[in-house]
Amino acid sequence: MTTPLLSFIVLSYNYQGYIGQTVRSVLEQTVQDFEIVVVDDGSTDASCEVVTGFGDPRIRLLVNEQNLGGAASYNRAVSAARGEWLVNLDADDWIAPQKSAAQLDMVARDPRLDVIGTHVAFVDAKGDPHPQREVMEAHTNHKHDLNHLDNWIGRNSLCRSSTMVRRAAHLRIGLDDTTMVRAPDYELWTRALRHGCRFSVVPEALTFYRLHARGVTYGDPRGTFLELAYAMLHNLVPLAEARALWPSFSRILAWVSEHEQLAHLTPGERYRLLGSGLMPPKVPGYAGFVAALQAEDDCNPIADAGRRCLALMRAHPLRASLDRLEADNLAFVAGRDWWHEQSDRWRADRAYWHERAAVFEARTTEQQQALDLLQTRLDDAQRRLRWTPAGMARAALSRFFPSW
Repeated sequence: MTTPLLSFIVLSYNYQGYIGQTVRSVLEQTVQDFEIVVVDDGSTDASCEVVTGFGDPRIRLLVNEQNLGGAASYNRAVSAARGEWLVNLDADDWIAPQKSAAQLDMVARDPRLDVIGTHVAFVDAKGDPHPQREVMEAHTNHKHDLNHLDNWIGRNSLCRSSTMVRRAAHLRIGLDDTTMVRAPDYELWTRALRHGCRFSVVPEALTFYRLHARGVTYGDPRGTFLELAYAMLHNLVPLAEARALWPSFSRILAWVSEHEQLAHLTPGERYRLLGSGLMPPKVPGYAGFVAALQAEDDCNPIADAGRRCLALMRAHPLRASLDRLEADNLAFVAGRDWWHEQSDRWRADRAYWHERAAVFEARTTEQQQALDLLQTRLDDAQRRLRWTPAGMARAALSRFFPSW
């Protein structure tokens, strides 16, 4: 059995009205070297019948005996996939025919890449442009370097349904945390960043992301806040410390301390949450993190550290100045990156014109050699013509009759 280049991962739960369009968009890709791994999480509708109805041998349908949730279903799909690249696509979204080709072209230009996304077009439940699409697309569809830690603080600009992930890199960093519901993709991306994976985004809206009532990301603001905070404290803080990015470290703690959902936690949970950024608890995954936050312990050094951290974050007189300074620094970095990009483009243009000049010079040399050869043959022909009888007579008579 040959190994496909791409493994599309489609997760479905009662999406019979959408999954047909999803699978069809994969089958219509301009790159046809793929398999489709569909994991149905115990649907009670006709989703499975829609999938099997395509009759394409490249489609592999895995059905969970019971509802396991998105993260566990995703892990099952990753484990079953065989392709070099894992292409994520939720069963209520769809993609443009040229999406895979555009992402593979980007990898060809930069083989270091591990995660490649695209810009996103937001649609409503019927597949029409979403009324708030301009606001939402302004958040995701702009040029930002996802290899920069600060671009991940408190936000996720990478839509999972748009991504193509190198399978070897995914297996190296691990699977989804199955105890997370609201932000497992954010935790996975920040973990990938922590482990040195390289990100890029195709600046074209090649993924159509459907927003409807069944979405879960923002259904529980408190849970979403805790999952985002866990991912930042567990992945971004160690990365900031390893790279000595102390302003970024400060901004992570500031995001947690100023978030509106912090007020919905008990005082002990607040202190332990902030203290986890200074003294990371050794706990197994997100579930262990939440258990540590809820543990009532009067003599908890993590809570003491969090209490002092919260006091400092709220009372520091230089906070506004530091924020302005960091904003100026980010603007400088953006300008520097722009000039580096322009310099790379100029170098590429110079190399191109040097190559063209070399080709032109080689052709000129060949033409000159051809002319020289032709001139040599003409000269030889003229010499031969002089020594024929007619030529000798003409030469002798021309001395007496110059007009001949």
